[in-house]
Amino acid sequence: MPSSPTQQMSAPVRHRELADELMGELASARYPVGARYPTEHELQNRFGVGRHTIREALKIMTEQGLLGRRRKTGTVVLATRPPSTYVHTLRDFDGLFDFAHTTDLRILHTGFVSRPRLLPPDLQQEGDGRWFRVAGIRHRKGQSEPLCWSEIMVPARFAPDRAAVEAGDRAVYEITLDGHGLKLGHVEQDISAVALPATLAASLEAGDVRAGLLVRRRYVTATGETFEISLNTYPADRYSVRSILRKRTDALLA
Repeated sequence: MPSSPTQQMSAPVRHRELADELMGELASARYPVGARYPTEHELQNRFGVGRHTIREALKIMTEQGLLGRRRKTGTVVLATRPPSTYVHTLRDFDGLFDFAHTTDLRILHTGFVSRPRLLPPDLQQEGDGRWFRVAGIRHRKGQSEPLCWSEIMVPARFAPDRAAVEAGDRAVYEITLDGHGLKLGHVEQDISAVALPATLAASLEAGDVRAGLLVRRRYVTATGETFEISLNTYPADRYSVRSILRKRTDALLA
């Protein structure tokens, strides 16, 4: 009996891509709620990937409320789709960037703008004041309900390949980094409460909700240059952040 395309893969599957595939299986009711979920070893044999890849994929699914661990029964299915609130767990850079790989952006606008008002005054003048703008509605993968309104601003001198952006299969920051040979230094994140305009609430199918959360991230190169600003506006009941803070070890402090 011939093996499936998945079984034939020789290259390791990235954990985010594997998580997408496994979440798609849950959405199709392959494993009902309450059922035992395959073990790490079983998934390793099925997909032909390393233990770390499996663990990271399962971690994403657990953080989205899809899987849970129970004594004696192991890992069980808690839900076939993520809950209505998007829970973003931050452990490290991977946790920050998982957002771009567990959601899809339906792009509605692309093009250059001058001194966008959405940016703070000190950033509006960045470079020559011209920015490449990408805007649209973001959804969780495999779901139709809007999650947030996304605005992505890239200084004109770092403008990414437009065709690559519109293809929608990679995050804008990845395209920009690769296209200009940049190295990521750090990412700053701010979360603030905002009023949700009626027009935006309608686009996000938020009903009468007028409270929103604005998540702004500033991506900075290793040399200190801003190469992207992202602004994601959510109805307040659709987003929460969970941060995991670990104590530094003596070895790290030495």
